[in-house]
Amino acid sequence: MKKYKIWKRGKIVESRYPGLYVGVKTTKIFGRLTHKSGAKKENFIYFHFWKDALRAGYRTCKGCKPVRRIEEEKEIRKKERK
Repeated sequence: MKKYKIWKRGKIVESRYPGLYVGVKTTKIFGRLTHKSGAKKENFIYFHFWKDALRAGYRTCKGCKPVRRIEEEKEIRKKERK
């Protein structure tokens, strides 16, 4: 059975199911699971929630725009800096 690396509560855990979002470790960019990035699958990390991706230091993909509310993204970044 295939296992996916999922970012959960600040740790990377293995899951049988991918999250709704996928990040690329080499570029630190995340997007929707359905968006094709062209990156190698071994560089993927999955997120159940987009907020987890932002907390892990990933930025949003400009192509698929997984986070529609930019204000929320900026607010989370401000909290993380404090």
